[in-house]
Amino acid sequence: MKYQFLLKRFNLDINVLKNKLNPFSRGEFTSDNLTNRIQLSGWLNKEKVKNLDEIDIILEEEKQNTPLKFENLRNDLLKIALKHKKVCLRIKQLSSIKISSSVLKKKLENFLINSFIDLQEPKTTILIELFKENGKVFYRIFSYQSNNIIVEKKQFSNLSVLIENPQGKEEIANFLRLCLIFNLGLLVIHEDKEKFHTLLNNAKKETKGKLSNFNVQVYKSLSDVKGYIKIGFSKHAKLHERDLFQFIDKNKNKKILLVFGNEHFGLTQQTRDKLPFLFCLTEEKIKPLKADQALAYFLGIYNSIINL
Repeated sequence: MKYQFLLKRFNLDINVLKNKLNPFSRGEFTSDNLTNRIQLSGWLNKEKVKNLDEIDIILEEEKQNTPLKFENLRNDLLKIALKHKKVCLRIKQLSSIKISSSVLKKKLENFLINSFIDLQEPKTTILIELFKENGKVFYRIFSYQSNNIIVEKKQFSNLSVLIENPQGKEEIANFLRLCLIFNLGLLVIHEDKEKFHTLLNNAKKETKGKLSNFNVQVYKSLSDVKGYIKIGFSKHAKLHERDLFQFIDKNKNKKILLVFGNEHFGLTQQTRDKLPFLFCLTEEKIKPLKADQALAYFLGIYNSIINL
């Protein structure tokens, strides 16, 4: 195992630091050639070392230097995120690279959300470092625990979700998982309340998590739902993602209801006509995102905008 250390002061005597680390480590100390961080290849008693006054953060190497291919990076990231369960993502460029860190972070966060990784209350930060070597772009991945992880736990508290006429328990279960992870309210339009609750109870049985007290409000029409700015999502919409960015920035402190159609038919024309805002996500028209995928995609966009 390899570790790197972020220090609380830059003028620390490295030899003194090594002497303090020696009782709690076994292996070889070297200097990282990209950052000059002190690093250890070997064994480390992390619980003891993290209490040393000189140490700010202990980086644990998860993936060694690897040529950058997005699919490989995504797969490596998912394996690491599944191991740590509750994570947040940080990207750092160590060289001048023609890659936008913010765009890459957004894509990777959307991927993690679609994979049902909890980004809401992280206990571990995953650090991806990008750098150039002999003209090629590489990445390496570290993880670390820090008492200074700052995430607004209520960043989605103004959002609620509405599904129009959900058809099956799996469809409902997918929404339940996302709403449970991100603390979103869930509403439904359904003509048969009793039939829906049968579907809901079956979906809850298939969904892991604390769902016994998860309340889903059932309405007969979108007109019955009050107190929200209502926005819908459809491949037929004339407003696109750039319009959505502006909408979020303008209304991020207001109560917003995200309205989705079911996975077979989408939103009905009647409901589309009642929505003051209707957005098209992605440019794909033949095989557009399923409703739960669209919700995850939206949350990634929303998170990136409110944290700018």
